[in-house]
Amino acid sequence: MNGKFLTATALAATMTFGAIAPALADGAASTRNILIGGAAAALLITNYNHKKRAKQEENREQTRRQSSYRSSFYNRYGHYPSEGQYRNWYYRNYGMWPSN
Repeated sequence: MNGKFLTATALAATMTFGAIAPALADGAASTRNILIGGAAAALLITNYNHKKRAKQEENREQTRRQSSYRSSFYNRYGHYPSEGQYRNWYYRNYGMWPSN
């Protein structure tokens, strides 16, 4: 597990359990506070999962581009490009440095 997931989980738990304590004093507020805490936790988990899937897709696309470039470079020059050549090519074509 990474730090973002643990942070999101801790925040969700704090919000949920923090909502329960005041709810014990007032029955009407109990349901409202529990629902708010649960909704916040669901929102955090959904957001985390969305960002995780987006990053995984970005990594897959980058890997596909790298493989394609290395293959075409090999077919043209008879050897594979160095890491620096690949990184420079990627930056020139996509406007950002490849993630490591």
